[in-house]
Amino acid sequence: MDGLLREKARTLLNANYISTTLSTADKGYNVNIAVISVLEMIDDETIICARFGADRTYANLKETGKGVFMVLLTDNEKTKDGIRVYVELKEDQAEGEYYERIRKRLEDTRYAAFPLKNCLVFRITDILPVSMLKKE
Repeated sequence: MDGLLREKARTLLNANYISTTLSTADKGYNVNIAVISVLEMIDDETIICARFGADRTYANLKETGKGVFMVLLTDNEKTKDGIRVYVELKEDQAEGEYYERIRKRLEDTRYAAFPLKNCLVFRITDILPVSMLKKE
């Protein structure tokens, strides 16, 4: 994976923008998208994510194990920037080091009142920009 894209992904994901989403599909190819606001790219291969809702997304991940995080930034529809990070679910934790790390991160957000159900641990499989279009 490209080092610049990896660093861009880390910066954008760790900023926890309200525009961060996680897209998933079940085995029947029924697609779902959820806003995911508390996550952290902790190294070049791993993302941890707080789950306190997103039941359909969670069910899809348990079925297929695959998803795509996207952070989209716009400037009054004049420009766009962002990142797409393809992932596979590696672990589903209700305790442990990653669980405690994401719990502390959750406590420092506007979602602190929501009970943490679990910590999803993802392995990054690919990183792409939002747009692949090239200017000619």
